[in-house]
Amino acid sequence: MQELPDTTVEPLFCGQLELSEPTCMMHHMRPIKCVAFEGTLTGRRFYGCPVPQTEGVNCGVTEWVDKPWHPILQNCLSRLWDMYHEQNCGRVVDKQKYEKHLAKLKTENDKLCIEYTKLVQDVSKMFDWQDGRADHMDYQKAVEEEEFEKKKKEVEESARLEVQMEKLKLAKEQRCILQSQADIIKNTRKAMKEVEQERDLLKIEKAKLEHVVNELLNDGHASKEKLEKIKAILDS
Repeated sequence: MQELPDTTVEPLFCGQLELSEPTCMMHHMRPIKCVAFEGTLTGRRFYGCPVPQTEGVNCGVTEWVDKPWHPILQNCLSRLWDMYHEQNCGRVVDKQKYEKHLAKLKTENDKLCIEYTKLVQDVSKMFDWQDGRADHMDYQKAVEEEEFEKKKKEVEESARLEVQMEKLKLAKEQRCILQSQADIIKNTRKAMKEVEQERDLLKIEKAKLEHVVNELLNDGHASKEKLEKIKAILDS
């Protein structure tokens, strides 16, 4: 039994199967309608187990609705998925670089905050030593706290803007991925329709040729032996 592939949402083929058969061999429940979204199986409809597949447990495909795609279409799907994985791998590498850069900035920021606090304390001690007045110490401490809070707010605002930009970037990439999924389904169905149309045309042409051969045989025209060979080829 083939393992259950990844799936995608398809409004025209969803919900639970109303018939009592077939059922999941493991849970004995009526299956749900699914559309595969993985490799060369992309776009194929099937019935799968409604129970969520936990790690290490895979009930497999209960029954396929669509037959395997034409080899040419399978090659196209395989190439499209290879291109998708290559681009996705690049995004992961870029994200890792960004996270490392962000961590480095945070470390440098923490170091600057510590050095700034130490500098403020040294300046405060210097003024206390020169002036020796308690009111001046209180004033300097208030100024230092104000400057520190101001610096802290600037750092927090800068970090918040960077995080917000990263979220917007990830949201945009997510929309691109969803659009790519929709395009793959659309192109798959279009290719299926073209293959079916070509197959129907070939059937019609074959029937016409069979009819002409039968008429020639009945009328006694041409070489009967050659017509018999043509008919044998059509029947094969």
